[in-house]
Formats: sequence, C-alpha cells, structure tokens
Amino acid sequence: MSPFTIYRKTMIFSWLKAGIGLLCLVVCLAIGAIAWLIITKLAFDLMTSIAIGCGSFLVAVGLYYLIMSKLGYSIKMGHLAIIERADNGESVPSNPVEFSKGVVSERFGNNRQFYKFGRNIRIIQRELRRVLARGFSLDSDTPTKSGGLGMQLLCYPAMSCIDECCLAYALRCKDYEINAACVDGLTILVQSWPSFRRKCLKVSLIQIGLCLLTFAIFFVPGFIISRDLGVNTLAWFGAAFLITLTVKIAFYDSYVLTKIVCDFLGIAKETTIEQKNYAKLDKWSNGYKKLRDAAEKEAEKAEDKSLKEELKAKRKEAKAAAEEPAPDEDIPESGVELVPDESAESPKESAEPSVGEDTDSKVS
Repeated sequence: MSPFTIYRKTMIFSWLKAGIGLLCLVVCLAIGAIAWLIITKLAFDLMTSIAIGCGSFLVAVGLYYLIMSKLGYSIKMGHLAIIERADNGESVPSNPVEFSKGVVSERFGNNRQFYKFGRNIRIIQRELRRVLARGFSLDSDTPTKSGGLGMQLLCYPAMSCIDECCLAYALRCKDYEINAACVDGLTILVQSWPSFRRKCLKVSLIQIGLCLLTFAIFFVPGFIISRDLGVNTLAWFGAAFLITLTVKIAFYDSYVLTKIVCDFLGIAKETTIEQKNYAKLDKWSNGYKKLRDAAEKEAEKAEDKSLKEELKAKRKEAKAAAEEPAPDEDIPESGVELVPDESAESPKESAEPSVGEDTDSKVS
C-alpha cells in the first residue's frame, strides 16, 4: 500500500486527534476569556495585567502539554502500529484502535514502558542530529559544510517523527530484543542520513505550505470582517492560529507520520548495518551508548537463561533415566526353570545307525 492509501484507511486516528485538538482549543479559549474578563473588570495596572496574561498563557500551555502528551502520544503510538502493519503488506483491521492497543502492549509492555522508550529515543536522536548538523559523518572525523540552522528548521516537521521511525522499526523486528531493535534503527538512521534528510525536507515543505494555506483560509475572511466592523483582529488571529494548529496536529501530522515512517522502513530494508559504526556512535551520544549497553546486558541475560534451561532439561532427562526401572527377565509361569534335555539326540546323531542296528540287519 502507498503511504496515502494507508493514511486514508487509518483516518480514525486523525479524527481522534482532531477531537483532542478541539478539546485543547476550547480549554485555551476558556482560559484566555477568563483572563481577559479579570483584567478588564478589575482594572489592574499594566504590570499586573501582563502578569495575569502570562500566567494564563502558561496554564494553557501546561494543560495542552498534559492532554497531548498523554492522550495524543497514545493515539500516535496506536497509529504507528497500524502503519507498520499496513506497510508490511498486512490488511488494516476493522477496529484499528483496539487492535493497536494489543500490538503496542505486546511489544513494549505497559504505557510507562513505551513512554520510556519513546522519550529515550527522542533524546538520543536529538544528540545525533546535533552532531550531524555540525557536519560530521560516519565516513570521516573531519566535519564538512552542513545545511545550517535554516535547513534544520525547514526539515523540523518531518524530523520530529524520527523517534516514531525507530519505534516502528522495533515493531517490525519482533524477533529482536527491544533495546537492540532501537539501537539498530538509530544506526540505520545515521547511515542513511543524507537520503533520509532529503525525504524529510520534501515532506516538511509540503506541510508548511498546507499550514500557511489553512491559516489564510481561516484568518483572511475574519480579518476583512473585523476591519470593516472596526473590531480588534487580535482575537480572530489567535482563533485562526489555534484552528490551524488543530488541523495540523490532526491531519497534516498524521500524513507526515505515515509518509516518513513508510520511507524509513523502505530505507531500512535496503540498508546493511556496518559493525564499526556502533563504536563510533557510542562516542557521539551517551544515550546511544547506554541503550546499546542495555541491549548487550539483555542479550547476556537471555543467553544465560537459555543455557540454564538447557542444563535443567539435561538434568531432568538424566534423573528420569536413573529412576526408570530395569526391564524384567522372562520367567515361566510355573516358576520352574526349564533345563534342556541332554539325552535328546541331535538330528545328526539320530541319522547315524548304532552298532546294534547294524548287527540286527546283518543277522536278518
């Protein structure tokens, strides 16, 4: 399936994020309205009014962060699980939300665990991006001319999905230990950085253009009406900005996530990890080194566990063999041992005539 087809078939996640965005919009507007009423009704001085306005803004940002970081991230992880499944050629389930919960829980454990993995990957990829932005590469230790701050800002909308790309790779490699899969995903990301950044730049420019168009659609008519009526346009500007932000989070970010994850998984199929790069990335990021150490410890634990289980199985087999009774000898039912009759003639001896028989034949 193409990324757009996957996006179209998983629109349920976009509508869920739109609902969360609208909830955030209502909360922010309510906080702003309450702050405006307090400032205008009580007639505070300028400094107090500024303090109230800044305080209400911080409260709104805090609530937005709590809502989006909990509910929004959970929805994004469920969407990611379905994207990985569809990109792998499997069908989209009839109830993707419930199905994705099982997939994420099976791979990452409880919510706390996949929040932890997502946070760690996000920190590591930022460290690696800073090193790459300075012009360093895996091929040489001498920095070259980099894209600069402007290139990073243009690529940011798609670059913000890097941690989801690594988590999608961990979902794809179900046979890998989770830390090892994340390490390999980050290593593939750095090895394929030039081509991956070009894809991110293309998708980011499309998203920026769509956001500007959406803002213009909502703001320009309200600006014209407010100017004709002689009303302050600042409130309408804020409303248009929040509406654009909601549309961006719900629909544009979902498409960017689908497109970038599918592109990264396609790059991962064609990329072979070079073992020498592990040690080099250890020097670039302390978080990467810690993650790789955790992967090695888990591998050692798994190896020790398999050896213990193998030894336990061998001991169990030996114990079962020792406790097995010896086979009983065949004993006649009468209890009397049968002794062969030595007086019985063998077939060869009975065939030879005795001395008495020769004499009788001669007399006759």
